[in-house]
Amino acid sequence: MARRRTPAKAARRRASGGRRPRRRTGDGDGFLWAVAAVALVAIAVWLVDLVVAHWPLVIGGTIALVAGLAGALLLRRRVIEAREREWLRDNARLELVDRMTGDGFEALVEALLRREGFHGVRRIGGSGDGGVDVVATAPGGDRFVVQCKRWGTSVGAPQIRDLLGALHAYPGHRGVLVTSATFTAPAREYAAGTGLTLIDRALLAAWFAGSFTLAPRARRGAGRRFPPGRRPATPCPDGEAGLEGALGDEPA
Repeated sequence: MARRRTPAKAARRRASGGRRPRRRTGDGDGFLWAVAAVALVAIAVWLVDLVVAHWPLVIGGTIALVAGLAGALLLRRRVIEAREREWLRDNARLELVDRMTGDGFEALVEALLRREGFHGVRRIGGSGDGGVDVVATAPGGDRFVVQCKRWGTSVGAPQIRDLLGALHAYPGHRGVLVTSATFTAPAREYAAGTGLTLIDRALLAAWFAGSFTLAPRARRGAGRRFPPGRRPATPCPDGEAGLEGALGDEPA
């Protein structure tokens, strides 16, 4: 049922121009802000007095807190590294690589780079990656861009050309193309003299085993020695490699 206006209310409304008076809220908001400011000042003064009166305890507590946070972060990093090493140990096998997705293969290459001491390892593969899947910096400071091809067929010259084109967006970087397959003869000829590093199936198996390293500093070292119980993997003629010495004494 509609409300009826009395003649008195209608007259008052016409006298005020037909507009309802607005409530004033500015004074109340200002009062609340003033109370909040006073409270903050009081808390700040209390904290200063507390620090001055008990500064050894405050400093000790702060040091303990910082040390605890640093220890927690270090422990978290150690746990992540241990899990990655375990994952690499379980997956660094050619027969498993053949069943991996492209993303899984990129993750495997990331883990191999970190095992060698590369830092700043970052995956950028995806739509619009320009032919680059992983970027990383070697222990000696050399910067790398890596393209990963988890293919069942040979990689040809067009892929070499694409990676060389992508390198223009990464000045000062060295290019690496890693594949679970092989490279065609034209691809190797195209890459000759370009400075690209090509890692095919056989060399990938050697990388798993630790008998190949991508880090320039390690590669320049004369007579690399292997720890007891590990030996360089010897690639077979068909590109397969025995992985007995890859990540332990016994074949997995």
